[in-house]
Amino acid sequence: MARSKWKLTYFSRSMWRKILLFKKKKLFKKKIIFYDRSSSIPSCFNYKIIRVHKGKKYRRLLVNNYNTKLKLGEFSFTRKPYHFPLKKSVKRKNIFYKK
Repeated sequence: MARSKWKLTYFSRSMWRKILLFKKKKLFKKKIIFYDRSSSIPSCFNYKIIRVHKGKKYRRLLVNNYNTKLKLGEFSFTRKPYHFPLKKSVKRKNIFYKK
């Protein structure tokens, strides 16, 4: 279900603080790390590399025009992909064919 148009995009308190520090050029050289994955990505981080916490490690994310206004959690998967094991093919001996 889509978010209502009259509601603004959600930013956490830590996100607001990092936006203000980024605009004052104090956060320019440091790594930009986010722990809250429910926040939206602001447009001021266009073409910057940010890091999103995914439980144990950080995932690097290059923000571009297509990523803005989406949630940070959409780009950091926390579960391992599961692949079903393939069945082993059994070689059958042809008992009817003998040399």
